[in-house]
Amino acid sequence: MAAATFAHSSLNTLIQMVVGSLGITLLPALSLAMETRRIRHLDLRPFQNPKSDRTIGSVWRKTSPRQEEFRLLGELLTQAYPS
Repeated sequence: MAAATFAHSSLNTLIQMVVGSLGITLLPALSLAMETRRIRHLDLRPFQNPKSDRTIGSVWRKTSPRQEEFRLLGELLTQAYPS
C-alpha cells in the first residue's frame, strides 16, 4: 500500500499534523520557539551538521505597474543579504 502524501505551507499546520501522528516534518530553527510554545511532547532533533541554505526569488507580471519597485526591493535585499 502506498503512503499518503500531505503538504501544507503553514508551519503551525505542519506541526499540528505531526502532533496528530500524520507524519514528520522539517522546521527552521527560528520557528521553533514561536510555533512549538504550546506543544510539549514533540521530539525535536537538530541536524548533526546544521549547514543549510535556501534560494529566494521574486517574480512579477510584465504588465505590473510596480516593476521598478520590485526591482529596487530585489536590489535592497541582495545588498542586505549577500551570498
